[in-house]
Amino acid sequence: MSYSFSRRPFIFQLFLLGWLLSCQSKTQPVPAIGYEYFPLEVGQYVQYHVEETRYALAQPPTSRTFQRRETITDTYTDASGQTVYTIERAVLQTNGQWKVDSSLTAWRTPDRALRMENGVTEVKLSFPLSERQRWNGNLYNQQEERLFEATRVAKPITLGQQNFDSTVTVVQQNDSSLIALRRLREVYAKGVGLVQRERTYLYYCSTSGCAGQGKIDYGIKQLSTVSSYGKR
Repeated sequence: MSYSFSRRPFIFQLFLLGWLLSCQSKTQPVPAIGYEYFPLEVGQYVQYHVEETRYALAQPPTSRTFQRRETITDTYTDASGQTVYTIERAVLQTNGQWKVDSSLTAWRTPDRALRMENGVTEVKLSFPLSERQRWNGNLYNQQEERLFEATRVAKPITLGQQNFDSTVTVVQQNDSSLIALRRLREVYAKGVGLVQRERTYLYYCSTSGCAGQGKIDYGIKQLSTVSSYGKR
């Protein structure tokens, strides 16, 4: 018995199936891994309302509130070919004018979001983001290892009169003892970036007569909360 048939229809079907799968993979959305929490675009700005209290030995605490604005003003390409964004930081003066007081840089790689401030580079986010994810925030500087932790990933938050549907909170430090409190926390909102930052360094009296009473000798408490954002 002999069989007579053509293999061409079978080969054509395999080719067609492969082509369809290829087209489908190209049209499928890229899985969300967290880039939206660290957007970078020239002209983008975020303005913050800052509440700050400073403590000094044998002096009453001093408090102030002010407005700070961070604006992405330019980009450049570093020696490795990485696109780096320049951020201009300004403070609103009593005369209503903005005064630039510093600048910093930020960039994003496929698996990290980084920011360099005062010459120190920190890994702000690690991609893909997940609940309770940890990473070494000091990976690119000379300081000792410090574990950052992502919490409340993709959770909504209300800050003042503003609602954000999807945010991630990064706990950078949360150490408490009888002699000191060190807490650093940042909140990032999808499509906006950093919307709140808490920075607390307090050192308590540890001498006889006041040890363990929570009396602050010196330190700082600062809370920056977004007041407006957009693109200039």
